[in-house]
Amino acid sequence: MLDERAFLRPKQSQLALYLLYSLTVKTFVSSRRIMFVEIVESAAKVLVLESIRDEALGDLWELDSQLKQSETSRFWRLVKALQYFCSLIKASILLLIEEQWTQWLDTKESHHRTCQNLNIEDYAGSTLTSEEFSQIKQYCATRRLYNLGLSRKLLGLPQHLSSYWMRQADRIIDKCLAQGEKVIDAEAIANSFLLSSLIRQVELVPPHSVDVDRFHHWVEQLRLDESFLERYVSFDEQFYKRQLVCRTWSLVVYVISWMPGQEVGVHHHGYALDAIRVIRGEMTHWLIPPEHWEESVPFEGFEHSRHHEGPSEVLKAGDVIAIDRRHGHQIANCSDQPLVTLHFRFGHPPEDKHWRSTNDTEMFVWNQTEGCFDLIPPDMGRFTSSRL
Repeated sequence: MLDERAFLRPKQSQLALYLLYSLTVKTFVSSRRIMFVEIVESAAKVLVLESIRDEALGDLWELDSQLKQSETSRFWRLVKALQYFCSLIKASILLLIEEQWTQWLDTKESHHRTCQNLNIEDYAGSTLTSEEFSQIKQYCATRRLYNLGLSRKLLGLPQHLSSYWMRQADRIIDKCLAQGEKVIDAEAIANSFLLSSLIRQVELVPPHSVDVDRFHHWVEQLRLDESFLERYVSFDEQFYKRQLVCRTWSLVVYVISWMPGQEVGVHHHGYALDAIRVIRGEMTHWLIPPEHWEESVPFEGFEHSRHHEGPSEVLKAGDVIAIDRRHGHQIANCSDQPLVTLHFRFGHPPEDKHWRSTNDTEMFVWNQTEGCFDLIPPDMGRFTSSRL
């Protein structure tokens, strides 16, 4: 028998649908300013699985905010909210069916339990090993030319049961092919799994327990391919430029390109943590602890234009430095060569004019249910300026 989940209980389903209907009617007849997403949020508490509810509703609030900024009418915002709500119901039903499938089929119970336990074990493992990383890249490259069965046979991999990461690679490749993509971006898929491992490490720990030393260790262990990061490098003669790599509720990852002589003024990030890896060139860095602030150190976006007078440190390619909460700092490229840095921000993203143009799209979107990033085609990408 099916579990008595909320969205399958007839009485509660009728109650939720009535609530949705009544709130929809009130939206049009009342003079109060009722946000459409609040309607969906109320119904989702009854009809949507808890495991996907919070992240999905967060995306809905962001979608509605973008629609309001683009001055979309209230009617079409309601339509979008209802469409999104229906997709959440569908996802919840599919997740429940998948759970019950392992219980109903006694003849395959052992096989399904093995898959489920492997999935949980792999999911709990927060890092992707270097061996798995190389295997994923090789497998994705092979899938460019051959189907799943032949690719696994050529690489000597099991035809059915394999690692969690290999199954995720198949899922992403199949989705890309279904969207009409003719080229499999093996490098992007493999590096997105490294980023997914980092996100898992971050989200396994309560936010208040993520301190600067732990965050520094996580970033230091992460080694993205420099050839992959090269696609985010773009220099500007006038200002340093950022390009977004990925973003979730907990973490923002981006690349900054610096020409010789370019710098960012003294500033702090409030209660956000920041870790920086030098990819290319030399970075001159000033760190100012709160107890050493001899004058006001402004919040990011309002930084001073002059150099900090204190001692500095020069970091080279491969070096990683972390900036603790409420610590001021400054970055400059004092060399005669270009500088490329990779940044990991635990907390709010930077908000100033130094992001690249709105023609740049986000390649990765976090899939909370799967626990890893999905790739989205360029024509479906979301502008960085609207995401941050």
